[in-house]
Amino acid sequence: MKLRNALSILGCVVMLAGCWDRIELNDVSIVTGLAVDEGENSKYRLTIEVVNASQFSTNQMGGEAAPALTYALEGNSISELLHKMNIGITRRLIFSHTRVLYISEKIAEKGILEFIDFLDRSGQFRNDFNIMVTKGEKAEAFVKVTYPIQKVPSLKIHKQTQSFNREWGGDPGVRLTDFISALTSKGRNPVSATLVIKGDPKKGEKSENNMKTSVDTLVEMDGMAVFRDDRLIGYLSVDETRNYYWTQKLKTTSMSVPCSNEEKKPEDERYIAVTVSETHTKLKVDNSNGKPVLKVNINGETRIEATQCMNDLTKIDTYDDFEKKINRYVANHIQETIKKVQTDFGVDIFGFGDAFNRQHHKEYKKVENNWDEVFAQADVEVDINLHLRRSGVRGKTFITEIPRE
Repeated sequence: MKLRNALSILGCVVMLAGCWDRIELNDVSIVTGLAVDEGENSKYRLTIEVVNASQFSTNQMGGEAAPALTYALEGNSISELLHKMNIGITRRLIFSHTRVLYISEKIAEKGILEFIDFLDRSGQFRNDFNIMVTKGEKAEAFVKVTYPIQKVPSLKIHKQTQSFNREWGGDPGVRLTDFISALTSKGRNPVSATLVIKGDPKKGEKSENNMKTSVDTLVEMDGMAVFRDDRLIGYLSVDETRNYYWTQKLKTTSMSVPCSNEEKKPEDERYIAVTVSETHTKLKVDNSNGKPVLKVNINGETRIEATQCMNDLTKIDTYDDFEKKINRYVANHIQETIKKVQTDFGVDIFGFGDAFNRQHHKEYKKVENNWDEVFAQADVEVDINLHLRRSGVRGKTFITEIPRE
């Protein structure tokens, strides 16, 4: 019996010890970014960004070199181009660490369905890369702009979006499955983040860009792209993107709320600096006299980080007054953005249609095929309940104690 068990174990070891499908690290290159532009002689021009791993080794050999390399080809399908890249790239390409898909404006305006289908179908890509529409320059320019702290351009953008969302909430946070889910839904249209290049793109490609305290060229977040189905139809600003994100899954942000109830020039106004946390959003659609009413309900907590107001923070009435101003400020901005999307684009990017379908399925089925038209004409109600809990580590501000003439 013991001999039989030993032989069985030995047989298993022999069978499981094979390495027929091994891939040596020296035989692969890690792709961190893909940029899709119009081709001059073909449908697409695809640029890939590949990490130069030798520049991140503690035992560098051969001196300084670029932290990432780019290579571009033209063709009529993204799938063929990715398989054809070894016409100029020596190693097998690995796409599981792709961090950003850059899409040029012109391509986005024509439609991106064809290569989104490939990314979803291939199995080589994870669902953790950012989808970005590039403005002003070709998409390939964005994979070449270096940055001294995060030297691989696409890794810099990926980290930048994470930090921006965590600190302020200006990135819609769209991944591949999010885009496809909106694309296949009759109650929501897709969105994506947008990028711009500040400065000269050509200077951004040079190593000198990493050797200055103020870089010549920088890639910045620029808001959000709005799609009808798979075609780009317009943009929202960074502030409007934050307003959109309020209706989705915004967790924390900060804002400057005017102290007064009257409209003043920004330079003449005083502000309360407020940080928001622990927000919870619910979208609802009700019927009022046969007409849908879009409702947004947001609950959360806030705290004062700084104040320019003269109000006494030791009094409960001050907190009540500030709380009303904060809620009114947020509600007005969210309502303005929803109204702008209704008027300028006429597509539901918020998911009111999906909420209507869940909450009133029979009523939704009656308008399912023309939901965007119904959405564009619907009334909007925004209910904000942000509770002001704290005022930092100080109560009464020293500003009120400064002698004034």
